[in-house]
Amino acid sequence: MSLYIESFNIEHMYSSSKPRKFAFSPHVASKLCVDPSSFNTNSCTKDLKRACEKNDIAKADQLFFTIVKEDHWAVIVLNLIHKQFNVFDSNIRDSDYVSILEKPCSNLIENFKTLVRGRNPWKHNLDMFERFSLSGYPKQSTTFDCGLFAILYMENLTARGLKPFNTDTTSLLNFRKYIAAKLFKHPQNTLSSEEELEKLLKKS
Repeated sequence: MSLYIESFNIEHMYSSSKPRKFAFSPHVASKLCVDPSSFNTNSCTKDLKRACEKNDIAKADQLFFTIVKEDHWAVIVLNLIHKQFNVFDSNIRDSDYVSILEKPCSNLIENFKTLVRGRNPWKHNLDMFERFSLSGYPKQSTTFDCGLFAILYMENLTARGLKPFNTDTTSLLNFRKYIAAKLFKHPQNTLSSEEELEKLLKKS
């Protein structure tokens, strides 16, 4: 059922402000990061099929890929709302800086386009999507927060753009605690939270 005010679809407006998200695992992303000349679609066909059937990504507005290389994280977003590929790299460098993830990011975008030509769950032609990096988004001031920022980018990207989030030391520390609590309580965590916490306290 849709909700209307006169002829305006309010349900569509609401859904556009709360995009449906799906994140591929870093394992899948790593298979998509190879040089396009050596990319074999068979390496990711099962992953795409599983995402289509179990997660119904045909209804997704944003697909996220996290790439890790030399302990540095970046996020690529297939933004179906704006028909773009968005790239987020939290590293702060000078204007001449070229990320170690620049080439893997470009490879992933090209390889994913190739992958979905055989099975495209959307009506969009991804070959027409351009790469677009948002300007002025928050970046880390340390050398170790890139993974945390990757999560924050995925959490805060909406149909209207990236919502501002706090990057001060206290806020980041509290977010780390929140992530740790979620991991402890996750149903796939079979470890004893009490025992693991005791081990950590003994090490500190």
